[in-house]
Amino acid sequence: MEFLDVAVIGGGPAGLQTARLLAEGGARVAVFEKKQEIGRDVVCTGFVGCEVFSEFGVPAETIGSEFQEAKIVSFSGRSIHYRHPVPFAAVVDRQRFDGILAGLAKKAGAEIETGTTVRDVAVSRDGLTIEAIRDGRPVRRRARLAVLATGIDRRLHAKLGLIPPKRTVHGAQVEIQEEGIAIPTIYVGPPTAPGGFAWSVPSGKGRFRVGLITDKHPQKVFEGFIARHYPRLDLNGAVRRLEFKPISQGMAKTTVGNRALAVGEAAGQVKTTTGGGIYYGLWGAGQASEVILDALKKDSLGSASLSPYERRWKAGLRREISVGFYARKLYSWMSEGQFETLFALAQSDGIIPLIQREGHFDWQSGVILSLFRKAAVAEIFKGLSRKTALLDRLLN
Repeated sequence: MEFLDVAVIGGGPAGLQTARLLAEGGARVAVFEKKQEIGRDVVCTGFVGCEVFSEFGVPAETIGSEFQEAKIVSFSGRSIHYRHPVPFAAVVDRQRFDGILAGLAKKAGAEIETGTTVRDVAVSRDGLTIEAIRDGRPVRRRARLAVLATGIDRRLHAKLGLIPPKRTVHGAQVEIQEEGIAIPTIYVGPPTAPGGFAWSVPSGKGRFRVGLITDKHPQKVFEGFIARHYPRLDLNGAVRRLEFKPISQGMAKTTVGNRALAVGEAAGQVKTTTGGGIYYGLWGAGQASEVILDALKKDSLGSASLSPYERRWKAGLRREISVGFYARKLYSWMSEGQFETLFALAQSDGIIPLIQREGHFDWQSGVILSLFRKAAVAEIFKGLSRKTALLDRLLN
């Protein structure tokens, strides 16, 4: 049986980008994706920072619309119309976006095997064996190394000596065919979606996506949100029905093992503020591919040789992930009154200019810390009494 250099398990953006970069570096790579079609039925807003396309070499043809403005609505109904100095985000068609990444990986020489569910991975001294099912039939492949890009699916982590993220939040989203939503609208305030927020985002062709993330029961929270903000919305006529997805929160404890590593959501490379994982997953793929290509060249694929990957990506994302996590925790503990006070400050205390000056769609820790260091904002959070130790941890 012919050996692959690398088996990438999972055909989302992180896995496809890893495969592309490895193939461009001369490795023999195959991607195993359980869905019959790359990018099909992905529960995602498709909202990405504009830098994704230039930074990671992704063609911009998947962009539906770019946005420079957003409307932010509090639970009480107050609103802020926010305008950034430049376009800050774009909506993409995820099936097309993922499909283009797959095409780039194939063009570089990677195999893409869809409809293939990996059931088991066994590591031995000379490599690893992948047991999968395709069209009801068993498939066996051999590889020198495996990359887990399985998203929230954690079944294979333990088999490869990896420890996945232990926390999750919950996402819910529906797509509606209806005109009238011109700019993204963000609904904030802890009662709106406990531990998170909600949104409506234009998705092109007279459609928009309505969704939320929360650390509570997503269906119940979604139903309450729709009843309050979109009482006339006919969910039975949805272009895409209401779907739910768990989302990883926080860095995985261990993302390298003997002949294995994890990328993307499988490693916890997800923004803890919004639950978005495309940018961090593509970024992590770059770090992973560099280390893997070096390890393949040296024919040294143990955890010690792969450990630079974990050090690099955690050094690069630890602040972003940690600051976002603690900020969201503090936010979730606020009362409605405390949040409305904060919202009023945003309209009058120089907060919007600060965000315009320092805000970045994907690297958010700088603006978050600047906001918490504003005296008036810090006073609100200090009102959370016993939670002030968390505020100190965030700021120091």
